[in-house]
Amino acid sequence: MAMRIVVCSFMLIAMTVNAQDQNINLRGKVTGSGNTPVSGAIVTLVGQDLSDTTGSDGMYEIKQTTDVLVYQELQPEHKNFIVEKGVLAFSLPEATPLKIEMFDVKGNLLKREAMSNVPKGFYRFGIAENVRAAEVLIIRVVIGNDAKTFRYLPLKNGSYVINQITSNTAPAQENRLMKILAINDTLKITADGYKEKKQAIVSYDQEMNITLEADVTSPDTGRSLGCGKALGAINKSGQYTIRSANANRTFRVRFPNNYDNTNPYRLIFGMHCMGASSADIDGKNARGDGAYDYYRLGPLATNTIFVAPEGNSGGTWGGQEHHTFFEDILKCLKDTLCIDTARVFSVGFSFGAMFTYSLSLSHQEQLRAVVCFAPANYNIWLPTNKHQPIAYMQTTGMSDGTCPWDQGGRGGKYCTIGHAEDNGCDNPTNISTSNGQYKVHDFQGCDEGYPVKVVTWSGGHTAGESWMPQMVWDFIKQF
Repeated sequence: MAMRIVVCSFMLIAMTVNAQDQNINLRGKVTGSGNTPVSGAIVTLVGQDLSDTTGSDGMYEIKQTTDVLVYQELQPEHKNFIVEKGVLAFSLPEATPLKIEMFDVKGNLLKREAMSNVPKGFYRFGIAENVRAAEVLIIRVVIGNDAKTFRYLPLKNGSYVINQITSNTAPAQENRLMKILAINDTLKITADGYKEKKQAIVSYDQEMNITLEADVTSPDTGRSLGCGKALGAINKSGQYTIRSANANRTFRVRFPNNYDNTNPYRLIFGMHCMGASSADIDGKNARGDGAYDYYRLGPLATNTIFVAPEGNSGGTWGGQEHHTFFEDILKCLKDTLCIDTARVFSVGFSFGAMFTYSLSLSHQEQLRAVVCFAPANYNIWLPTNKHQPIAYMQTTGMSDGTCPWDQGGRGGKYCTIGHAEDNGCDNPTNISTSNGQYKVHDFQGCDEGYPVKVVTWSGGHTAGESWMPQMVWDFIKQF
């Protein structure tokens, strides 16, 4: 029996409308990376102008029981290939050679369909309609220069098993045209923080789960999702609890006076030292190590929201779960408060400086700059350094025996050198230090917008020197 091809130009597709007695029942889940549900995603069935918004579980459902108007109006923007209920579905953004080969498990060719120049559009090819096989098939699909090979096993309940393989198949021995039908419609999915996705569908009654790709390339607007929102669970200065890494964790937030939900605020994390707590960071009673009142930045920092996470019992910071804790707090505050997403900072002393340094190795895209009072690059979990630039300031007393400047190839000195190298600074290992009054070393030639500053003096393990608060604030407020 002769095979036929059904293809239409965009203009013809766009003007063709057919009424069908067909219900719409589209449902599924929208997720991001790590299978995390995406809430607030808008899923639109373009041809019917129907949509639904996902809830906190990422689920959507589009239903309609009246007659469906079936028409095509979209041009595919991306080359794609999917398998859905025994159908191979293609989207071709440009004219492309197309070939399908079907083999049995012994490598015998059962069917070959090929076209040398398929016009752009949405297409489908029914596997069961073309090969009546109850056994495993090897199917090879070639779209232009891209080839995919997979196993296909029909099941008694009408479903199938599919998995991709890498083996090559035998050369084709026959050449017949492929039976292709235009796909029904397209789902469009949009969500804040994710790239828009368009997915061709093969049926109005199906479950389709969608995975979105984070929009990491879009320019930072400087305004978080919380801008314009009325205050909710986080509505005043105080302590809050969040579920993070399978544990209940606490943090403290300090609001600025006369908080305005249309004004994006700078956000400063204050990381406490060993033996201290978030209450010490957020408090205003003097401590010898200068940890009170966000390292005395409280009276200086304007247009700023402060946050103090609570570390482990005993005031320490542990492993990777604390990075997750930081990420969860940051997301929570961005979602609920008006944060300037391009001006997020972390400041810490001793163990808090070590934790801040640890974050600076892997969160360069989230943190604009960090300030470390007496850091060390050991006795704490350190992630793989992404070697991306981040503005960096450090202070170290040359008599510090707790977090020394140089302890045989490790210490605060090497925290500074690493960031100077990553920021492209000149002579990153050549640092002038002081054993008397404080001395500032500003690295030269660093990448624009990513300065590195280190301050040394004759003192010991402290963040309480009188000159520190204003110098730190001057460093932060330049961004």
